[in-house]
Amino acid sequence: MEQEASFEALLKKHRVVVERYINFRLPSIFDADDVIQETYYAAYIGYEKLRNKELFKPWILSIARNQCNLWFRKKYGNELILLDAIPDIADTDTTEDDTAYQVLNLLPKDSAELLMLTMQGYKQSDIAKRLNIPIGTVKSRLHYARKRFRSMCTPEQILMFEKGRKIMTKKDYTCGFPEIMPTLILKESSHPFFEVKCADESFIVPIVGNKNSEGTYRRNKLALVSTCYVPKAAMIHEVAGVKIRRDTYNIRAGKLYKNEKIWFSQLTDEYIRDLATIDCDCDEDDDFPTSIYTFLEEDYDVIVNGNDRIHGRPLLIKENPPRIVDDKIYIDEYNIRYTMGTFDVTIGERTFETIKFIRVQNNNNITENYVDAKGRLVLMRWYESVDCIRQTEWYTDDFKEHIANNPKLIVNDIEYRLVETRISEYAL
Repeated sequence: MEQEASFEALLKKHRVVVERYINFRLPSIFDADDVIQETYYAAYIGYEKLRNKELFKPWILSIARNQCNLWFRKKYGNELILLDAIPDIADTDTTEDDTAYQVLNLLPKDSAELLMLTMQGYKQSDIAKRLNIPIGTVKSRLHYARKRFRSMCTPEQILMFEKGRKIMTKKDYTCGFPEIMPTLILKESSHPFFEVKCADESFIVPIVGNKNSEGTYRRNKLALVSTCYVPKAAMIHEVAGVKIRRDTYNIRAGKLYKNEKIWFSQLTDEYIRDLATIDCDCDEDDDFPTSIYTFLEEDYDVIVNGNDRIHGRPLLIKENPPRIVDDKIYIDEYNIRYTMGTFDVTIGERTFETIKFIRVQNNNNITENYVDAKGRLVLMRWYESVDCIRQTEWYTDDFKEHIANNPKLIVNDIEYRLVETRISEYAL
């Protein structure tokens, strides 16, 4: 009984990490559930042989890794994920951008498969083993696949994807955002609510080759321009994803902060997930060591959906209105999308039909989001609680006085005020 109680206590402590690892590796939530049960059973049977209980976490993760590999061998004959098992977000029509994936969809399947595997970081020798063909054949086919890929690209796409899909940065770091915030009209619409898949987190869709900027306006003036890039694929603890980096230009200081943030994301046909974050890697952070956090740490701040810390954020936005009484909003969970209906959003001369949702991150912050019918985040408005604003030292007294007159939200009887407005380059 003591052994069983010890096992259950350790399993409870590390359950989120184990289930997160298996769900992130397998293409289906249903398959993941089966592998999770196999992992727990194998761990239970072998627990008495684990002499050092302090090594429980790496020990059970090694069992989870073996069970995942066993699943892949049974299904595909090897431990690698086949192309058909990797969800293709391009099929969901979530972006208008000219990306490598859209060009790949136009190629014959064998050419697309070779290039996809190369983009995902597999060596030519690994590809040869996977496809059961000589490495010389891989080299020859890759040569013609690259030529065919290039012939189907526009000149702009060639500039984006050549030399490892290097993205050409603009000399003007404002990226075309006007100094004064463009006319912004938010009008509630009579259109019925529509469900849409949204892979746009932090104003970027995590697909290799994508790039997008956001303009942050405070007191109706451009304060920051942040540009996100997705330069390459990445593998974090054997989980396939992409690398995203963000550069931020401070208008007032006239300075570009390179690599202001670097993180890694995974996109499936159902979820978007954070895999890892690199902190203090900016040139301005030389006094601090670079820190790397991954999803295998219990306290890692993954993209969560309410109390679900395992599966990530669902792409599909479903209607989920909060309870509203006398213009006050009441919610049950943090980090859940609470939908507020459909809105026509006019930014300058462009109008978008959108759904509006709020996400209360905690007692300090709320984001008000507007997503169009193509699943792109057009506009985000950032709110902070009155107490948070009052205690924030880097807000000047003049700025705090200005915020006090901004639009407000009252959620669970806590008052929040609009602090800044963020507009996507996609909306310009």
